[in-house]
Amino acid sequence: MNDHGVFLLSVGGRPAGTETFDIRSTGDRVEAEAKIELRIEQEGKVLEFKSTPKLVLNSALQPLTYTWSQKGPQSSQLEVDFRSPPTKTRYRTVAGGDDRLDFELPKDVVVLDYNVIHHYQLLVDRYRRTAGGKQTFRAFVPQEAMPGSLEVEETGPESVEIEGRAQTLRHLLVTTELSRIDLWVDDQQRLWRISSPAAQLEVVRKR
Repeated sequence: MNDHGVFLLSVGGRPAGTETFDIRSTGDRVEAEAKIELRIEQEGKVLEFKSTPKLVLNSALQPLTYTWSQKGPQSSQLEVDFRSPPTKTRYRTVAGGDDRLDFELPKDVVVLDYNVIHHYQLLVDRYRRTAGGKQTFRAFVPQEAMPGSLEVEETGPESVEIEGRAQTLRHLLVTTELSRIDLWVDDQQRLWRISSPAAQLEVVRKR
């Protein structure tokens, strides 16, 4: 399941940044990491952020450790250890604080962190390990310290435009208590497009 690529992000129809990601299988481990550069407009000012998430999983795609750091006007760091219950989180806050929280999470929890796009590729890989249909997963958003659940189901093939070219892709629908996220993947299960209407977020994979 090795994969490497670049996602182009836009919010409200405007370019918002890029994510260069790398997913590598090494023996009994899977390592997924990225370099994310975002330009966000707040109160008439353009703010630039750079973040580097890294998720380590076992061969069954169960999370082991997760780290995330952000540099910019608001810099912070996050560490999560899933290896033995309870899951332990440590968050070094923007204000310089050191918050620690524990969570009772299942071993097979899906990590979907805020503004980390390639985590949806790992969700697709988890979904494809069982035979289709509607599947329910427990999920965890580390930056928001938020456990929850989501459902994934495939709705069939669709013609989708990627950088000006039509491409037939398979449509997966992800639903949570608060939102709906649309994913489109090719026959190799590679993620090519994401749409989150509630967040006005559109993501396409660079060819």
